[in-house]
Amino acid sequence: MLKVFLVEDEFAVRERMKKNMDWEVHGFCLVGEAGDGELAYPMIQELQPDILITDIRMPFMDGLQLIELIKPSMPKMKILILSGYDEFDYAKEAIRLGVTDYLLKPITSKKLLESLSEVANLINKEKQQEAHYEQWQFENQEKLQLAKKKFFYDLVTGRQGIQALIEKAKELELDLTATAYNIMLFKVSFIDKLSLTDEEALRQTLKNYLSLQKQLLVCERDGEGYAILLKGSDGNLSSLEQNLITQISELLKAYPIMHYTLALGEKVSRMSEIPHAYDTASQALAYRYLLNDTQVLRYDALKDYNTFVSNHSLDLQEVIIPKIDKRKLENFLHDGRIEEVPTFISTYFNHLDESLESYLFRQYLVMDIYFSMTTFCEQLEMPPEKIEQLYGNLQNVNGFMQDKAIFKQTIENWLLQSIKLRESISSKRYNALINQVKRYLQDNYNKESLSLNQVAEYVGISPSHLSTLFSQETGQTFVSYLTEIRMEKAKELLRCTNMKTLEIGYEVGYKDPHYFSYLFKKTQSCTPKEYRRA
Repeated sequence: MLKVFLVEDEFAVRERMKKNMDWEVHGFCLVGEAGDGELAYPMIQELQPDILITDIRMPFMDGLQLIELIKPSMPKMKILILSGYDEFDYAKEAIRLGVTDYLLKPITSKKLLESLSEVANLINKEKQQEAHYEQWQFENQEKLQLAKKKFFYDLVTGRQGIQALIEKAKELELDLTATAYNIMLFKVSFIDKLSLTDEEALRQTLKNYLSLQKQLLVCERDGEGYAILLKGSDGNLSSLEQNLITQISELLKAYPIMHYTLALGEKVSRMSEIPHAYDTASQALAYRYLLNDTQVLRYDALKDYNTFVSNHSLDLQEVIIPKIDKRKLENFLHDGRIEEVPTFISTYFNHLDESLESYLFRQYLVMDIYFSMTTFCEQLEMPPEKIEQLYGNLQNVNGFMQDKAIFKQTIENWLLQSIKLRESISSKRYNALINQVKRYLQDNYNKESLSLNQVAEYVGISPSHLSTLFSQETGQTFVSYLTEIRMEKAKELLRCTNMKTLEIGYEVGYKDPHYFSYLFKKTQSCTPKEYRRA
């Protein structure tokens, strides 16, 4: 229902126009009226009509003055002018002000309805074009983010040569020119469960801030926070790092139930050495399980482990059984990554080296670790027989406890199996969620209003998280997957029915036949008519 506002100084004319047409039957709602422009102005601002019908000659403020006043704040509003004066100057001024139609009095209800219907068609067409443009922008943005994510992965793994990386960076409009580089990994975890609204607010806060930092290349890691490439010179890179740490810390003060860790790698001077910066940042990040209260970890400060130990009061004389902190292991089981296992094991056992010489101590420790891991598996609802398959029977551990190196390797293998199990279960859970999304799309693809926000609300997660998960699990963007479903259904209807192209487009979720034909040609490399003939 389109909202219409009427401005006419002659009361009798207003009443006749109101009563001689059944507004609602034709899709219009007359939301307000006024006798001059001065009275109309505040009412229009409040009611925000889609269409303004106004006389020109009125007391206090005429129609052209009203239009000039209102147009800047409501540029999309359509305007019909009523005038008893067929004068060129009025028509010329009306065109300058962007008036949609210029109607001469006296005007019949039929003529007014014809003009309103044309305006309604124009409004609907503009809305469709806006929706298509927004969808195009959204899809392009998704594709761009995927391309940047792949580029970042190639950059930090060294999978591509420098020349190929530079060419790809230019294509993505990324400037990587610098004499010094470093990687920062940013990990967030929550003390209490966060609502979807708060989670989305946090994501948006971080996204908005990071997107404004032109000296950074930011990549969202799947469920793991952010990886950030900092670039600058030998002289200013350290200050860039510190400024980023300070700004992020300030931003996150609004979320006291959240714990975060920032891990910095080792500074490098060549683009080809960025993988080293990433690897060292990953190693630094692994220390978060051993330093629960530390929010900033720098590889340079951690690489000399003896210094690291002394700085954090890990005195070997104080290592006694009651002081072994099981929470560090439990935190890693819940949150650690497979590639972090070697670093975690090394640092976890490093300050216990002297105590590990004792067979009795190793026996206590292995029981403690074994029960932590089996309890973790029980929390994942793993059957007891599967747990024994994974770790073996506790009565048979004497073999590997005889040798300290074998003991460490066995614990590392246990931990690797535990993380793989957790990730497998997590992946299955995500698979179930993505399958739920796919079923919903199959059932609702014919609804033009179907959107990422609507589907995210249906499955109970934030839109940005769903977008990331969907791309991660399917290798496609949400929009491209939905378009694929619609095109397959359209091809089926083209093959098996005599429906018109317009009808098929409507049937698969596109009310605009031109947009449907455009998408079909773009995705299938032929028009609907050509496909049907083939």
